[in-house]
Amino acid sequence: MNRSPALRILTPALLGTVLALGAALPASAARQDRDNGDQQTERKQRPAQREQPRADAQRRPILSDRARSSDDQRRENWGELARQQQERQRAEGQRQQAEAQRAAQQQRAAEQHDRDQQRQQAETQRAAQQQRIAEQRGREQQRQRIEAQRASQQQRAVEQRDREQQQRQQLEAQRVAQQQRIAGQREREQQRRDDASRSPQARVIAEARQREERRDDRQDRPGQRPDWRNDRDDHRGDDRNRPDWRGNDGHGRIDRDQQQRRIEEQRRQQAQWQREEANRRAQFERQRHDLERQRRNAQYRYQQDYWRRWQAEQARRRTLRIDYNDPFFYTPYNYRYSYGGRWYDTNSYGARMLEQAVRDGYREGWYAGQADRADRWRFDYDGNIGYLDGSYGYYGQYVSLGDYRYYFRQGFQRGYQDGYYGRSQYGLQGSGGAMILPAILGMILAFSIDN
Repeated sequence: MNRSPALRILTPALLGTVLALGAALPASAARQDRDNGDQQTERKQRPAQREQPRADAQRRPILSDRARSSDDQRRENWGELARQQQERQRAEGQRQQAEAQRAAQQQRAAEQHDRDQQRQQAETQRAAQQQRIAEQRGREQQRQRIEAQRASQQQRAVEQRDREQQQRQQLEAQRVAQQQRIAGQREREQQRRDDASRSPQARVIAEARQREERRDDRQDRPGQRPDWRNDRDDHRGDDRNRPDWRGNDGHGRIDRDQQQRRIEEQRRQQAQWQREEANRRAQFERQRHDLERQRRNAQYRYQQDYWRRWQAEQARRRTLRIDYNDPFFYTPYNYRYSYGGRWYDTNSYGARMLEQAVRDGYREGWYAGQADRADRWRFDYDGNIGYLDGSYGYYGQYVSLGDYRYYFRQGFQRGYQDGYYGRSQYGLQGSGGAMILPAILGMILAFSIDN
């Protein structure tokens, strides 16, 4: 069926209007019912509201009487309560005061008790401290007594060791002196045998040495005192034939100023020699440790023997003092020698000391070379204790340590070569030890003598 467009549009609009009216009608009916209920309630309450003022007016006198009676009763109750409260407060105050007094009394008692305890503790501590001090003093006194006893024992032991060591040194010094005398006699015999083959200069030295040895022998005889004036007077006739004569004053003496200078120089040399004692000991200890580490047994034994003989020689020399009547101090210098590009002067006593340095050096070098050869050690003369020390036989007299050491090392080097290679190029070896050849000795010293 065909509908017109206008009808199709109108139909939905009508349906919407009908639905809206259907929804609004129930809400309007509910609102009307509420309004009717409120009006009925208001009509019922109006008579009661009109009666309320009359009832209030009737009840007001009754309530006023009751209120006055209640206020009086309340005031009476409040007064009683106030009195009771005051009593309670008074009782509480008294109780608190009593508590405070009791607490204060307890506090004072506690403080007194604390003071008593502190005093007792202080007394106890003081007594304990005094006891500890007394015990400490007792221990200190005991320790001091023990230390004194130990020190006394150590002192006695040291003195005993010193006496024993001194005795050993004296015995060793005597033995060394005897060996030196024997060796000296052998050397002198050998030198006398070789006098014919010596140069004129060497013969002059030998003759001067023999005369001085004879004079020294007379001085060393027991019961005789050296009298240099008598000795000089006895030989005045042949003084001009002696190699150490120089006629400054007609008697072969130098003046007193020169003598005093020599004495002062001698003192300085001995003081320097003594100051170097610690260095020599330290050097010996270092060498000993090196030999032990290298296991050089033969060289170690030689070093020990060298040091023992060196100490014995020094112990013997320490007993000797400077003799200011020694001819060295007034004998003129008439020997000259040179090394290192310089010339030096001395007399026959200094010359003999330098000869001794070369001889001792050769002998010690020969022993050291033999030891290194036994150990199969390399050729090492300048690393040996004897060469480094260079002072065996020296005791600070006549010549300086530097001069003595130089000539000692000259002999040591040659003796070491002969001992190491097992030959006799510079000296001779026998039961009495090693001895440098006189020709080599003269070549090393090369003295120039002023007649």
